[in-house]
Amino acid sequence: MEQKNNEIELANRVYENVRMASFAIDCIIEKIENIKLAELLRKQNKYYLNTVEKVEQFAKTMSFELKDINPILKGMSYVSIKTKTLINNDSPKLAEMLIQGTTMGITDTLKAMNEFNSKNKELLSIAKDVVSYEEEFVDSLKTFL
Repeated sequence: MEQKNNEIELANRVYENVRMASFAIDCIIEKIENIKLAELLRKQNKYYLNTVEKVEQFAKTMSFELKDINPILKGMSYVSIKTKTLINNDSPKLAEMLIQGTTMGITDTLKAMNEFNSKNKELLSIAKDVVSYEEEFVDSLKTFL
């Protein structure tokens, strides 16, 4: 039973990470004037949405419900993103914001992987893929600083 709870917790953390990342991209994409940066974000968002589907399918297969993003956290993030982009929406600043948010996502996912120690290969593969893809995304964003 404890192992299943660990899998549920890890799946929820990965799910929250990719949902929040996709939400942040949706909030920021309209402000982006740099075509290459916008293309990179569209590609990253597509990855996040595909990963959301994978985690939802995993949860369905394992017979549990995923928790959605905390509405208060979502609202605070929305206000923060909109405020920061209102003050400065040039590509280097947007890239910096995205790097900071993505790095938080990487850290949270790695911490969850260590904390919940899931043995499920499918779930671990999804979590590791998220970390790897986000690390590549951060590297890609560095060119816009």
